[in-house]
Amino acid sequence: MKATQMNKQALTYKHQVVRNVPVQSVTIQDSFWEPKLKVLREVSAYDILNKFENDGAMRNFDFVAEGAAEGFHSGEPWFDGLIYETLRGISDLLATSYDEQLDERVDGIIERIVQAQAAVGDGYINTYTLLDRPGQRWGENGGFLRWQHDVYNAGCLVEAGVHHYKATGKTALLKAAVQFANHMCEIMGPSPKRNIVPAHSLPEEAVLKLYQLALDEPELGSVMKVPFKATDYLELVTFWIHNRGNHEGRYSHGGEYAQDHKSVLEQDEAVGHAVRATLLYAGLTALYLSTGEEPYLNTAKKLWDNISYQKSHITGGVGAVHHDEKFGANYELPDNGYLETCAGAGMGFFSWNLFLATGESRYIDKLETILYNIVLAGRSIDGHKYFYENPLVSKGGHNRWEWHTCPCCPPMIIKILPELASYIYAYDNKGAFVNLYIGSESEMLIGDIPVTLKQQTNYPWAGAVGLTVTPEQEASFEIRLRIPEWCAQYELQVNEQAVSFELVNGYAVIDRVWSPGDRIHLDLDMPVHLVEVHPNVTTHSDKAAIRRGPMLYCLESVDNEKIVNGTVLYSRDALRDGHMDRKLPLQPVFETEHRDQFFDGAVLVKTKDADGNDMTAVPYPYWNNRSRGTMVLWLQHDHPVRDDGWDNKLYRIIE
Repeated sequence: MKATQMNKQALTYKHQVVRNVPVQSVTIQDSFWEPKLKVLREVSAYDILNKFENDGAMRNFDFVAEGAAEGFHSGEPWFDGLIYETLRGISDLLATSYDEQLDERVDGIIERIVQAQAAVGDGYINTYTLLDRPGQRWGENGGFLRWQHDVYNAGCLVEAGVHHYKATGKTALLKAAVQFANHMCEIMGPSPKRNIVPAHSLPEEAVLKLYQLALDEPELGSVMKVPFKATDYLELVTFWIHNRGNHEGRYSHGGEYAQDHKSVLEQDEAVGHAVRATLLYAGLTALYLSTGEEPYLNTAKKLWDNISYQKSHITGGVGAVHHDEKFGANYELPDNGYLETCAGAGMGFFSWNLFLATGESRYIDKLETILYNIVLAGRSIDGHKYFYENPLVSKGGHNRWEWHTCPCCPPMIIKILPELASYIYAYDNKGAFVNLYIGSESEMLIGDIPVTLKQQTNYPWAGAVGLTVTPEQEASFEIRLRIPEWCAQYELQVNEQAVSFELVNGYAVIDRVWSPGDRIHLDLDMPVHLVEVHPNVTTHSDKAAIRRGPMLYCLESVDNEKIVNGTVLYSRDALRDGHMDRKLPLQPVFETEHRDQFFDGAVLVKTKDADGNDMTAVPYPYWNNRSRGTMVLWLQHDHPVRDDGWDNKLYRIIE
């Protein structure tokens, strides 16, 4: 694909300081990620669609289309949105690896959605409200918007329509999305319009994607015979952001639970439902990317800092409290925290948007931790079982399920994993960013020079990275390689020679004249180390976690049956009290073992506990794939805890 063609396909906001590379312009050739993405395409995509079909969620559209008096709604009110989210993710899969059967399956579902919307007649479509509460659109007339999810479902449709068009060039789903967005613009906003904001965020960023598409390709409206209303889309999202906190007494929202307790620009602490929160903050950042208005960015940064440095578990998971699936207080990070897969993905989207706004590597550090430890943990290796929650300890009762009464996490997984291709690289007029170390090839336009980057690595199991830089002609520009926050030592060469570089915003920046075929070698030192948590997390003052590279490690009873009480890692009393029966020695000696047959290959970590018993730790995302059993990530470890030197850190290596 030519770079000029590629750039036309990229959906970018006006005020990004970094340009993203679209998924169709990156080819992943990687021994770690390729097998997992293959399972996503060949197993999970069909698995999710089949299960929505089998539980009646797809049939809801047929009932609406038929206008059947005996029609009834199956599933939860937000199932429309989950179907749309699945279509969004599958669209990106089709863009990177075309599957005719999957494409036809998606087209059939889209036709059912379009027919249902046409039967309603005014652009509105929400099957739960239409079938069960026909007089209560948007939660009005005694309805309950927080439950009905009218605006959330609309946002999911809009986002799916944009992604499906960008991936396939087809406009049927996009036309349905535009009709629904236009309908919302007609009725929502400042008086005399109606005071309606999303009770579940996501529509904010979704409608901004439509806004940007309308700016980029205004002629599409004529093609679809439905008008683009770009200005109206921006005004609607601005209203949604600014009007929070103006719904006191309306049971349809819910104060802090839905981040509707005060104006977003006055919020400086992440509270309430963690999925709603992270998706709202991603939308807030997207509003900055669309307008360049600094208050949006400043607020987003404050909220990200609060989550990352006071409310984020070591795996990147967020949302510590089971009740209301919400954030807890600052430094409330229990081992058995809720840590919903969807919330982790939401934090990933939020972090990516902040990277586009700033070019700072800390946002990619967070995204990487989430991808390797939360998103991968959320789905079984075989592709058809899922985690809703991702606690860091299990007594044996926590297992992946094949389906769920609220199966929101599988669609979020299938949304974020196909985006992986677009997270690897980014660029601006000065040069390219290498964000993630994944075997891949991509082309981008730096200035007016097409440049191809080809990466080879065995990351995350090894820290050696090779990058071949091939500009169309000899040219001067920067290559910026992210130095992960966990990496204390690294070496960098170009064409087997030491090279000078600057460390800027967490990137090693090489500025030179590049010739076709120049080769960069980056060697990231990847030892096993112990990590401690900030002393304000009082539940972990005597614990440590094992980390190697981007991976956190845990102990499963299947590998460690002999260390405690036969087949369990804890005694009953120790579990109740939150302490382990066995502990790590003060300075444990770690050994690594690469096992090709451990699913698609993995590095395991071995050591001994303080009593000399063997211990085997496996990467956290792999747990519960071999058998049911107990699991623990934070291990008892007596070490001096210093109050100094944290400097905006929540976790650090024990030295």
